[in-house]
Amino acid sequence: MNLLEDLENNGTQQMDLLNFDHQANVIPNVDFYNAIVVNEFMNNRIVEVKDGDVVKEGYITKYKLYLVRTKKLGGEWDTEVSRRFSDFEWLYQELINKYGGYIIPAIPEKHLLTKVNLASYEFSEKRRKDLQQFLQRILHHHHLRYVPELRIFIEDKEKFISLLKGELEQNKTIEQKYDNLLQSVKTLWHGSNLTAKGQDPAKMFDGSEKDLTYDETLLLSLSMKGTKLKTVVEEHVLILREEAKSLNDQNEALYSWNGLGSASEEDISQFKQLKYNNEIRQRKINREIEDIDRKFIPKLQNCLFEIEWALTACKRRRNLQSQLLVDQQRIEQLKMQYTDNSSRRDLEMDVLKTKYQKNKDRSDKMSIIMQDELLSFITEIKQQLKAIIEEWRSIMKTLSKNIIEDDNE
Repeated sequence: MNLLEDLENNGTQQMDLLNFDHQANVIPNVDFYNAIVVNEFMNNRIVEVKDGDVVKEGYITKYKLYLVRTKKLGGEWDTEVSRRFSDFEWLYQELINKYGGYIIPAIPEKHLLTKVNLASYEFSEKRRKDLQQFLQRILHHHHLRYVPELRIFIEDKEKFISLLKGELEQNKTIEQKYDNLLQSVKTLWHGSNLTAKGQDPAKMFDGSEKDLTYDETLLLSLSMKGTKLKTVVEEHVLILREEAKSLNDQNEALYSWNGLGSASEEDISQFKQLKYNNEIRQRKINREIEDIDRKFIPKLQNCLFEIEWALTACKRRRNLQSQLLVDQQRIEQLKMQYTDNSSRRDLEMDVLKTKYQKNKDRSDKMSIIMQDELLSFITEIKQQLKAIIEEWRSIMKTLSKNIIEDDNE
């Protein structure tokens, strides 16, 4: 029994009672009063992630600490812990492994130059904001905000999270040994190469598979539409920047022209009016670019991120189902093979059947969760994308109106 199971048995696991149907349609066997208290604590919470100390050994950076604190909306900060990036990774992996059917936001990627880039303010600030947004999105999620892993992450100061991280690594090692055993049996047993067809995927999974496939196709369509809009917006901003630069270059040329001394008053007046009009137009363009860069593009990008996270959840389910098909085909193949060394065949079958059943239970649970999750998500994201498209049309109308006004001047 792992540490989180101990928590569950002691009645301290956070449960979302409103979503009990996700747990095989059975109401959780937890203390009802305690669950309500826990849920109330996690409702309407906001989070702040601040830069903490950088831990070094000599001149070498080992890792950076982040100060994570939370509070009820309108209240005082009531939880505060120090976390390193690997703690965020632990939380993310726990959510993926145990609640993979839900749409889980991504965390910043970790790469070889991370420790070097920590010295850069731009890199550190972007990572801090991304980590804060990750936690805030989890706290806003209708189910994930109640899971025990999140409560441990935002509250634990007793290094309990370090034990859980060690337990996660131990479980990975066990899984690896499990796969190694299976591979060893396959390598040792040189039996018949007879192949067998696996079960038809359409028969292997229930009717909900067709609905989820349709949802994934719809998500891909929304992603393409949003990406196309982003391309149009970026091209438009590029044109505006080029126009602003052209106006600036024209004004600089007018300022530096030495022929005004011999020009008539009428010509001088026209030059001044042209410079004035250029400056007005340039200021309008710069304001428009700033509004698009600061307000519109981030809103569109966040929408695309959310669609990407939903597609990642779909991919997790598809990968799991692909593995089920592979294992099921191998089981059928083993059943059709005859060999004198049946003990090795039986061993491989036992290992495969155990692995297959574990993944099948996980796949069934993910499918049930995703049916509800994607139904509400797609409705919401379609409305968001529609509002963003309407906002862009409004921006273009305003810009066209300004151009006409400038021309009339």
